[in-house]
Amino acid sequence: MQKTCQTCKKDFEIRKEDLIFYEQVKTVPPLDCPDCRVMKRLAFRNERTFYKRSCDPCKKDIISLYPKSSPYPIYCNTCWWSDKWDPKSFAQDYDFKKTFFEQYRELQIKVPRLALMMLNSVRSEYTNGASDNKDCYLIFAAEYNEDCMYSRLIQKCKGCIDCAFIHQSELCYECIDVRECFKCMFCQECQSSTDLIFCYNMRNSNNCIFCTNGRNLSNAIFNVKYSKEEYEKKKNEIFSSYENLEKAKKEFKDLKSKTIVKYASATKCNNVTGNYLHNCYDGVRVFDTTGTKNCSYMADTEESIDSMDCNNFYYKNELCYNMMGVLQSSKSKNCAYVFYCNEVEYSENCHNLASGIGCNAIRKGQYMILNKEYSKEDFYKIKEQIDEQMKKDTTYGKFFPPELAPFGFNETLGYEYFPINEKEAKEKGFNWQEQVTGTYGKETIKEPEMPATIGEVTEDILNQVLVCKDCKKNFRITKGEFDFYKRMNLPLPHKDFECRHQDRMKKRNPRKLWHRNCMCELKTHQHGAQKCANEFETSYSPDRKEIVYCETCYQQEVS
Repeated sequence: MQKTCQTCKKDFEIRKEDLIFYEQVKTVPPLDCPDCRVMKRLAFRNERTFYKRSCDPCKKDIISLYPKSSPYPIYCNTCWWSDKWDPKSFAQDYDFKKTFFEQYRELQIKVPRLALMMLNSVRSEYTNGASDNKDCYLIFAAEYNEDCMYSRLIQKCKGCIDCAFIHQSELCYECIDVRECFKCMFCQECQSSTDLIFCYNMRNSNNCIFCTNGRNLSNAIFNVKYSKEEYEKKKNEIFSSYENLEKAKKEFKDLKSKTIVKYASATKCNNVTGNYLHNCYDGVRVFDTTGTKNCSYMADTEESIDSMDCNNFYYKNELCYNMMGVLQSSKSKNCAYVFYCNEVEYSENCHNLASGIGCNAIRKGQYMILNKEYSKEDFYKIKEQIDEQMKKDTTYGKFFPPELAPFGFNETLGYEYFPINEKEAKEKGFNWQEQVTGTYGKETIKEPEMPATIGEVTEDILNQVLVCKDCKKNFRITKGEFDFYKRMNLPLPHKDFECRHQDRMKKRNPRKLWHRNCMCELKTHQHGAQKCANEFETSYSPDRKEIVYCETCYQQEVS
């Protein structure tokens, strides 16, 4: 079925499998294309834009996702989880003279919101979407880490700085999509390796520089074997100055653009399209996902089944649709941040809620509408009437309207994947944050005057204010960061955390797919003298320089 998106006016397809799913979860086909649906969900996810303010009840100074000008009551973690207030005290009777979303907005504006989403962490106050971390600073969507800084989507890591999408690694710097690595720097898509520098897609290797697609390599430069002494000489040359390190970055970028790549980073997958996948089955447009079956239009997902259109969707979810920020929930639709919930719709920030509609901040309950509890019979009677009302005003089955998002679009993860300007955002109905975070023009050291080597830097740098070479925002070096640079012999960064993060994200493939043919023409492969005829969906656009192979040709060439 072909449809035209009501938001961007582009054509999109609704598959037969999609229609079966919509009937299964009792919803209607979407009016927006997949990208516009993602934008509306991610408009509810601010990960990294922080403000200084006070907690409304206890008046303690805190760091928050919400500025002082925010219309919502903002509570610190201790106050929000305390017994001193009851979310059910904000209960509203349903009024059929008003639309559902008008009434939800009345509730949303009154109910306290968590300043940051952070649980069970020690000395890790500047973290968000994070749990069970120790001595961490500015890490996001992160769990079970220790002594990590300036990173996003990292799990079970120790002593890592400036990384993204890494797992079970230690002492890594500027690494992306690595797993089980130790002392690796400026690496991408590497696994089970040690002491790699500027390497791509390496496995079970150590002491390598400028290597790609290597397996079981040791003391190698550009995939050629060298002595340990020659390896150390090259390593020292790269880190001898900030200038030499910048040259190495450019050299690695050029090297990576000419290498052979597999059409998708996918292992143990079957009948699924997307990228950065492991153990996924039966789905389309799936990204950064592990352990799913029969899931489509998903991103940042783990161990879930039979769901569609979900982001940041973790651990044993089932039969969910159009959700963002979910943990162990089932049979739920059109929600943001719901945890351990069942049969919940149009709700935010709820825990342990069963059968709820339009609820906010409920910590335990069942048969609730707008935070008010009902008998089972009354709940389903009113729910049926609400469904009919929403079908008449054409809001049934849609996610929250963009204007209900508690953040400006430019503060959210949506802006990271869809960087539109203020005019475009407002035309689509999104909010926009005018307040600028950070300071400018307060630097005590100009960017060209920064030390070229870490050997020239003393602890006095901790008292200095630096300036980002790109955005001109001021930033500081922390003690833990200083110690790490000294230990790893790394020159000081010339960019602030946010610009470094954006540079990392640009190195990853986009969450888009193009239909392409395998580029392999090697006569020694199974296709012989003919060019490989395999076709696939890939996140490598046709205008890129990489040589894109199908699974079979790639394995023959690299393994």
